[in-house]
Amino acid sequence: MNEEQTEPRQDFVAGVEYPAPFDDYAQALAESARRYFCILSPRLDTRVFDRPELVSALAALARRSRQTEIRVLVREAAPLVRQGHRLLQLARRMPSKVRLQVLAEHPEWPGQTLVVRDHDGVLYQPPDSDSGGFYEPDSRASTQQHLELFQNLWRSSAPSVELRRLDL
Repeated sequence: MNEEQTEPRQDFVAGVEYPAPFDDYAQALAESARRYFCILSPRLDTRVFDRPELVSALAALARRSRQTEIRVLVREAAPLVRQGHRLLQLARRMPSKVRLQVLAEHPEWPGQTLVVRDHDGVLYQPPDSDSGGFYEPDSRASTQQHLELFQNLWRSSAPSVELRRLDL
């Protein structure tokens, strides 16, 4: 976040616009994460998730302790590999802490974007909407509901061969 901007601190913000300020809220959640951070995004939009500040916050989280875990779930791996992405680079550098998997199709995932921090922070963007999202930085109930969805989708996903580093 820029120093001129104030850090978002509201309990609930509706109508969050995408990609901004969605990107700032995602960064705020990453900076305040203590143990877990999950991202569900069809294409891991570079405008939101390829920002140096976000990746730096997630790298710091990954190094914080043995118990930290960052999981990223996308629909396709090929665009990330083809175009390059900072989160992909982080996952390749820290594969035991940052796991990136693919889930092409699932009836419970129409394409929403979801960011979950620990067990008490959530940022949500519905599919095909640029202003229908919400941000709840301190809601265990809402976070639990979205974390259960993420975990269900994660169980149905798989690592992608395309995402592995090829050392030649």
